[in-house]
Amino acid sequence: MAAPMIRKNAIIVIYISGFLDLFGVSMILPLITSHARDLGASPTVSGILGSVYGALQLFTSPLVGQWSDVAGRRFALLVCLFMSAGGYSIFAMATSVSLMFIARLPLGIFKHSQNISKAYLADIITDSEQAAVIGNFNAVSSVGFIVGPVVGGHVAERKGGFYLVALLAGLIFFINFVLVWLIVPTEKAHHEMKKSLASSTSLKALQSDEINFNSKTFWQAAKDMNWKDLWDLYFIKFLLGASVIIYRSNFSLVLVQKFETSPITNGYIISFNGIVSAFVGLFTGYISSYYTSNAKLVLHLAIMQVFTMISLSVSPSLWLYTLFLVPLCFATTITRVAATKLMLERGNKKDIGILMGFQQSCMSVARMLAPLVAGISQEVTSSGPSIMGAGFSLAAVIIMCWRPQDPRERKKYE
Repeated sequence: MAAPMIRKNAIIVIYISGFLDLFGVSMILPLITSHARDLGASPTVSGILGSVYGALQLFTSPLVGQWSDVAGRRFALLVCLFMSAGGYSIFAMATSVSLMFIARLPLGIFKHSQNISKAYLADIITDSEQAAVIGNFNAVSSVGFIVGPVVGGHVAERKGGFYLVALLAGLIFFINFVLVWLIVPTEKAHHEMKKSLASSTSLKALQSDEINFNSKTFWQAAKDMNWKDLWDLYFIKFLLGASVIIYRSNFSLVLVQKFETSPITNGYIISFNGIVSAFVGLFTGYISSYYTSNAKLVLHLAIMQVFTMISLSVSPSLWLYTLFLVPLCFATTITRVAATKLMLERGNKKDIGILMGFQQSCMSVARMLAPLVAGISQEVTSSGPSIMGAGFSLAAVIIMCWRPQDPRERKKYE
């Protein structure tokens, strides 16, 4: 088969793999904390369950990324998919909280299939194709995250629903493994594709991915960065990111406690979140064009986030609660883009890669700590996560008012 046809088939299969990946994850993800609670876990223990996964992801992502450089993307992707299938299959046998922690171990260590898939795509396409191909991969994968919660919610309504969903998630990852194994080119064909391109893109070109990590370069760049000027921006990014993660960590459990919702209802609400976020994402550039200052845009969105989370904490009915999710999706979706643009304005152009790397590290730490904070706050009240989220967002607003973030205003401030 000609190299261009092999490459085209590989891209299509990786798209399908990305869809199956997030489809399988989103089927079971909303059910994990509720199942842990059914097994006797407190909200704090449920939070620790999420924090363990975040911590493992944080420390293993650079290792798995570097391993994929040596072992090859296809082999690394196959191992990650197979081990993920095993992790979700263990959930299907998790009749105790301790078994749920065991199931989290292979997933925390090996669930890097999305990043490796993007690295594989970057290896077989030209630089000019990267934005379109990886953008399409993200879009197709996101569809899986919209559909998955609804399917998982319907299956969970059956007798032994959680175990059926876990088994189905494991089966989807195994089918994904077989699909990649049968159709994605071998290393020999992969080298042929490389020769057919003007150049091959290294994983290191994907600066925004956590798996792009070189400890020596990272710490040297950390020493050279102007922390006196940038510490507040990274802290703001951490606070805003942690705010949303705290709120969403035990989302399904909060819905059950506050409104006694069913898995089906939770699935539809989570899918609604995904649809709104995707819709807002289409208009992010248009909305941002109304602001001449990214700093002002981030400040206004953070204020919206504070009031939205306060409103969520006091919402008396499910329909009103769901309605307040719309401005939250609006704020979080646009903040991700606006905050990144602000960081690039504030930083040095030659340090763009390391600036992005530190931003990702802030979010990784937030993903590790936020589930625990959410669990502890939920011990006090079912609205605890949204109240804590509002507090974190408010802290970010205070810092932005105290230390102006717009580069032009900072010169006046200094």
